Amino acid sequence: MKLEDIGDVALREYKTVKYFPFKNDAGALFSLTSDPLGYLEAWIDSWFNSIKRDSTKMRKKLIKARYFTQLSRDFYNSSLQAKMPSKGTLLYYSFINLVKVYLIIEGYELETKVEHHGLSLPSDSKDKLKLANPNGGGISIFHEFAKVLGKEISNGDGVDLKFKDILWELPEVHEIGYALNLFDKKRKFLPIEITIRTNKNRNRLFYTLSYEKKFDKQMKVDKLRKGIYKEKLFELDVENDSKRKYFKSHFSTAYTKNSDTSWKMCYKKIVNDINALNITPMLTRQGYRYYLDLEPYRLHRLSSFLGFAYYIGTVARYRPTLNEEILKGAYQPIINEAIISCPIQFFYVMVSHITKQICAIPMAKIE
Repeated sequence: MKLEDIGDVALREYKTVKYFPFKNDAGALFSLTSDPLGYLEAWIDSWFNSIKRDSTKMRKKLIKARYFTQLSRDFYNSSLQAKMPSKGTLLYYSFINLVKVYLIIEGYELETKVEHHGLSLPSDSKDKLKLANPNGGGISIFHEFAKVLGKEISNGDGVDLKFKDILWELPEVHEIGYALNLFDKKRKFLPIEITIRTNKNRNRLFYTLSYEKKFDKQMKVDKLRKGIYKEKLFELDVENDSKRKYFKSHFSTAYTKNSDTSWKMCYKKIVNDINALNITPMLTRQGYRYYLDLEPYRLHRLSSFLGFAYYIGTVARYRPTLNEEILKGAYQPIINEAIISCPIQFFYVMVSHITKQICAIPMAKIE
């Protein structure tokens, strides 16, 4: 098979239809912003001002959402002027408030029950967070956040979360962790390209996944022929591309190219099928790049970063001795890297989930 025989890139109104996990419309354009939290405030204000009849009391929810957005922004701005360990605490409060915005927009009634973090760092533990009982009364922010993200946490899988495992789950620091020999497993984030395609008659949608063959020796790519990947994908023999391996989805769906209703329904089906593959997005100046998580952890990537922030924030507040150990120990460089590189990724991806738009960094932005 030749590459051009696989199928055409799907287009909607002459725009390429790409995969994004944000519940956006097919073919949606980027919402370019250098200030994602400022953009979120403007988005909330626009929604608030557009409400004429508020039978669902949405205005009250949006007032709360804007309040927590401002808190998130203020804590983050304060963290820029702070040093560790206080920086860790400020970052955690920034993230937990943004998570509350997400829960409110998704329909949660905050302030009606006792809210708790959902995590703790026991006094007899140095490197393990403990999950709270989600059925113990009140609202566990950590558990409800995971549920809304589509990767619910089961305490039946154990109540302990190892700090090292949480770090391993952050693609932003994956390479530095391996460079410093902090991880004893093979690399797990495989760079991939996902293409949503259509057949020649333009009446069916499917997708392909590809990666560079050079990763065959570096990563456990054999997993693509097992488990969920085998259920969702089958390998193609593409003769005119010697540098990449291609897989095509078993799933396909009929669609009507000129129907908005059809696009909305079918794009959602395609995205849901891709989501099951444990895809991790990373924002770059050129847009979003995707990584296939070959060793899926029990936490969503965003939950992992919230857990990381909770750990460093809690250590800062309550464990001065442990704080000295982690800041001056082997994990100091990777923690520093996470504190620098993860927040912006967290903000853009979170704001995209909240607004159901594709928020991205303008290429013209100058640091």
